Amino acid sequence: MTEFSPTHVHVHRSADREEQRAFLRRALESFVRVKSKQVIALKPNLCAPLPSQTGATTELWIIEETAKFLRERRARPVLVEAPSHIHDYDQVMDVTGVRELCKSMDIEMVDSRVHTMALRPLKHDDPKGRVYRVGMAALGADGIIVLAKLKTHNRTQVTLGMKGLMGLLSWPDRHDFHRRGVEEDVVELYRRLRSRIRMTIIDGITAMEGHGPTNGRPVAMNSLLAGTDTVAVDAVGCHMMGFEPEDIHHIRLAHEQGLGNMKAKWQVHPEGTPLPVRPFERARPDNGLRTKVISFPPLSAALRAARYGVRGRTFPALAPTAVGQVLTEEAAVCPTGALSLPASLDTTKCIGCGLCIDASPGRVIKESGLQKARRLARELAAAGGVR
Repeated sequence: MTEFSPTHVHVHRSADREEQRAFLRRALESFVRVKSKQVIALKPNLCAPLPSQTGATTELWIIEETAKFLRERRARPVLVEAPSHIHDYDQVMDVTGVRELCKSMDIEMVDSRVHTMALRPLKHDDPKGRVYRVGMAALGADGIIVLAKLKTHNRTQVTLGMKGLMGLLSWPDRHDFHRRGVEEDVVELYRRLRSRIRMTIIDGITAMEGHGPTNGRPVAMNSLLAGTDTVAVDAVGCHMMGFEPEDIHHIRLAHEQGLGNMKAKWQVHPEGTPLPVRPFERARPDNGLRTKVISFPPLSAALRAARYGVRGRTFPALAPTAVGQVLTEEAAVCPTGALSLPASLDTTKCIGCGLCIDASPGRVIKESGLQKARRLARELAAAGGVR
């Protein structure tokens, strides 16, 4: 059995859930040291009201297994995370299943956007540097375990461990990050949180390519990444998606500033297995204008109040051939109960995750006409070089 080295990034490649659990457990036992009564903040990626099967959010079982590991050592896990500024916290926790999980395991959930405290420049930093307001539950914890997701991003090309730390920020700081361009702020935030991070795990079971972090397509990578150096773990994640870490500005910048090693070696499990690499489709270029508009505080508050959800994804429509059919497979994958048997679609519950479309073997459920028109327009624009 291969030993877990703290100087390496460890990658597991298997579709077997029990083997995935065993790898995660070994990684936690190798890298995370906790004492009785310590509080450890769990930071998953729960950016939107989308289940993990879409590639947008962290698998529930990863949160569950990590919390069990801490409980066995008499430590207290606290889930600290918040979706993007346009999404409603309760909706995200309900749709992803995180609320039910935390209730069953008696894990406290904290919306990191609400109760925050100042994270000032470190001792040797410029005292006039920016002050970030970060969730008190994360700053008050004895350590942080990052449970990131393997996916593309329309502003930073990829969103992995470092970029995911934005989920600990207050609403105003998130708005400011986007207005300033994100990348340099990501590095500065990581610099100040780095000593608190016990371990970074990237969930690549179902990853996301294309227009991430929420509107891309799921990719079955069946992989987990683990390590104590977040920069190194992110760099290996880049390799797996067909990116060069040097081309990702925040990863290169963190490496140059000595915050981690983007050239660290990796070890793939089972031993002898090659690193799983698949060239991911890149996200469409985004100049940030839309984000700047919707991050205007009154507007983002209105979108949250309206439970805006995810409007850019592919929404389903029942084909005429669906009448009278029992759509068992399609209803089974619907995370919100929008699709019920025999063939009924409640559009008020639909979040546009598209899982029912992928699960429809006879294509009795397909993308709606409006969504198809939008997709075709994007494809034509991309073919013509329009940005």
